[in-house]
Amino acid sequence: MPMTPDSPLDWHTFETAYDVEETWFQLARASLAALGASAFKDQTFSAFAFNAVSFPSISLSLDTDPDSRKRDYYPPDWSNECMEVDVPEMGQLWTDGCARIDGALIELIDAADDEQLGAIEEGYLHSLRKTMVRLETSQAFDQIKTCAGFWTVVTQVDADTDAEERLLEQVRLAAANSDA
Repeated sequence: MPMTPDSPLDWHTFETAYDVEETWFQLARASLAALGASAFKDQTFSAFAFNAVSFPSISLSLDTDPDSRKRDYYPPDWSNECMEVDVPEMGQLWTDGCARIDGALIELIDAADDEQLGAIEEGYLHSLRKTMVRLETSQAFDQIKTCAGFWTVVTQVDADTDAEERLLEQVRLAAANSDA
């Protein structure tokens, strides 16, 4: 569904039309499976992030230092900030799996005014949080070795990590309440 001036310029309409959250979920699950079968299969990970390095770009960041949080490294001192580069199969999954979405998202962003752009970016991040919670509740992280206290976050460059954690926790609570 190409976005045209007659189409609503909002995230919800876009997400629904392109099935973004489901696509991200499936790509993340497949990426974790690829990671679990890669040269990193014996590595124990302490953290995973959808790292929105520059809107609308996502990197899969993983850390191996379980003490990062204790030492107040916020965000963690990512051992593998762009895991999709370190495990090319993951990068290819995302390139192929998101090509249609990415092209349309660029069109949506280009057509948006400043107010719409802010709402689109917030919707984008919220969808990443919903995808993260779905990964957590589906035990997708069981495909890799993780340490006790495994940390997940949706982050952006120079973002307030405490605020990001609160927003992710709100999505977790909303998901738990909808399942109740």
